[in-house]
This record gives sequence, C-alpha cells and structure tokens, in this order.
Amino acid sequence: MKQLEQSKLFQTITKAELERILKCSKAVTKKYPAGTYVFEQEEVPSKLFLLLEGQIQICKDFTSGKRDVLYLVEAGNVFGEIFLFGDRKRYWYDAVAVTDVTVLEMPWDFFYHFCSNACDHHKQLTQNMLEILSEDNFKITRKLHIVSTSSLRERIAIWLIDSMDEAGNVVLKMNREQLADFLGVARPSLSRELMRMQKDGLIRVERKTIEVCDREALEFLLI
Repeated sequence: MKQLEQSKLFQTITKAELERILKCSKAVTKKYPAGTYVFEQEEVPSKLFLLLEGQIQICKDFTSGKRDVLYLVEAGNVFGEIFLFGDRKRYWYDAVAVTDVTVLEMPWDFFYHFCSNACDHHKQLTQNMLEILSEDNFKITRKLHIVSTSSLRERIAIWLIDSMDEAGNVVLKMNREQLADFLGVARPSLSRELMRMQKDGLIRVERKTIEVCDREALEFLLI
C-alpha cells in the first residue's frame, strides 16, 4: 500500500479510497522474472500497468535483431498508458523486465466507466492519469529532439544537458548497452565518443556518474 500511495497515479487519493479503487477495478499484482516480457508487440492492450518494484525497459525490437530503447520505467511509474485512450488495437512496443519486477495490473474498463455515485476519487484517478499522459508526451518529444541531431556527440550533449542535476552530474540509471540503444547507436561507438568527450574536457566519466565539466561547450554544439 505504501508503494501505491507514493505513485503519481494515486496522488491525493487517501488510503481508504485507494482500497476501494483496487477492489472496484479488480486490480491484481503479478511478478515477472528479469528478462521476461510483461507485454509484447502486437498483443491486444487491455490493462494499465503500475511498476511497484524493479525496472522495466520500454523498447522496440526489429527483425534484424536491433533494439531501440524508448525509455526506462522506475518503480512508482505507470507504463502501457498511451494505449489507454485512442484507437490503437495492438501494442507497438515491448515491455521487458530488466530486473525481477512486481507489477499492479488494472483493467482499462475501470477508467471508462464511472459508477452511479461518480466518486470523487475515481475522478481524481482519471485526472492523475491525464497528467501522466501529458508527461509522457514531453518524454516522447524529448526523445525525438535527441535522435533528430546529426551527430552522436550532439545526441550525447542534449541527453546530458537534459539529464544532469544542479551540480552538473548525471547518475546513470541505464547500463552502457541500454544507453546506446536509447541514443540509437552501437555500444562501441558510444564508448569511444564518451572517451573523446572526456579527453576534450567536456565531461568526466566515473563508473555510474558522468560529470559535465563544460556545459557552455556542450550547448555550443547544438547551435
């Protein structure tokens, strides 16, 4: 319950209201081992997923074997939500468990049908869902901005500027392979370019952290 209460999906909803939502919606909790699919491309969408524990990778696999990582889902966040509204009848991407995960699965029907009482917490849940969809739109726009650049260095620069904290550090939530897939390049190419950028004094790479040493120079790349 504590994990659910802290999620954006159930913000401003009380524990008692949350218990009623779970019961009324017939939500269930499931576990998936690392490496397994929560859902795959071409399956028919019917549920909203909330990640309680672990990490999920949202990706697009191609017949060539190439994988394009769209983004990672951390605990407390929903996924599969962009299919909730609209007329797409099949999943366009996969949801793969990076680690062992625990997922709350809520049938979509609950979002489309209000009970006769039109409960305030049901309305709030729908409002929260719309706010999440708005954030998703920004996330997708950001990814398009990254991959539309002409060079790998520019892609890395945009990603670093968008991801760094106030101290200029980026704590990696992806491994090197996942980051390469996210940026749409081969892992060796990414590693080489990061080393070149470090040699040029733009960044400093230290295990799971990348420090931006010269933000002005990174921004100049994007002009």
